Amino acid sequence: MLDPSSFEVEWTPKGEESSPRERAQHMKKIYTDAEDTEPHNMPLPLGKPVDISIFVDADHAGNKVTRRSHTGIIIYCNLSPVLWYSKQQNTVETSTFGSKFLWHYG
Repeated sequence: MLDPSSFEVEWTPKGEESSPRERAQHMKKIYTDAEDTEPHNMPLPLGKPVDISIFVDADHAGNKVTRRSHTGIIIYCNLSPVLWYSKQQNTVETSTFGSKFLWHYG
């Protein structure tokens, strides 16, 4: 059983950010031919609709001792958490850009 009520999240801007709805409208102008297609044999939905909400957060070098970042994700189905993940990063980046090199011998 899941709680049938859902989140009422209000977005508050920080600085000159646009709202998620405004960004979605802007993307629709850029990608005019993009569309959501549903399979032709998709069954009709039964029961009440559900909301899936995902919250993600990370801090940059949040641990004062190791200077490592921490990432957290939580997924809700309506108001019930169904999955969460939290991890301290294994490495410390010295800048916001990290790179990986792949070597191929052949």
